[in-house]
Amino acid sequence: MAGLVPEYLTFDYRCHFRGIPGAHHDPEDYPVPWTVTVTGTVWDEDDDGADGMEVPVGKAQLYLVPDAGIIDLLLTLDAANQDVAGVGAMLSLKRPDLIQDMALGGDLLIVSSLCIQPRFRGNKLGHAVLKAVLCTIGRSAVQVIMEASPVPADGAPEEGTPEHEAAKAALRQYWEEFGFQPADGDYLVFDHMADVLD
Repeated sequence: MAGLVPEYLTFDYRCHFRGIPGAHHDPEDYPVPWTVTVTGTVWDEDDDGADGMEVPVGKAQLYLVPDAGIIDLLLTLDAANQDVAGVGAMLSLKRPDLIQDMALGGDLLIVSSLCIQPRFRGNKLGHAVLKAVLCTIGRSAVQVIMEASPVPADGAPEEGTPEHEAAKAALRQYWEEFGFQPADGDYLVFDHMADVLD
């Protein structure tokens, strides 16, 4: 089977939210959860122009926090779930300067996870997937936060081991190549939206 052609990625964006996002929601309902499933078309090398086959490429879990600079971010994200609570604590307690950058409005996009199937890794498809997400649901985001840490899974290195630390370092380097900068601990911040949307 031939390699994946990035131009043939298909994105399925799913959001399940009751009502209209806004400050009238309870804090735990405030972040808007998105799941993005990515598929791609591959062709058999022996195929003579026949239709390709759709294969799973990756998946992302994200939270869009509307008007993040003008709400109680710590309370809101702590009430929502564990995925985003750490981001709220980091922004409120360690890096309040990043919240001040959003004081005039704009949304915060939290990338809870972004995973590419192992057979498609190595050609920066994660960058392509994140760019597509930022150009669609993330267009109003002023900042993007992610934690550069491997997603716990079967067969993944245990936390604290040299293998896990090496995986974290590789993820940090990968996302810094995209334009992320260190925020605090394993958290990274991206605030160059104009570059992505050009």
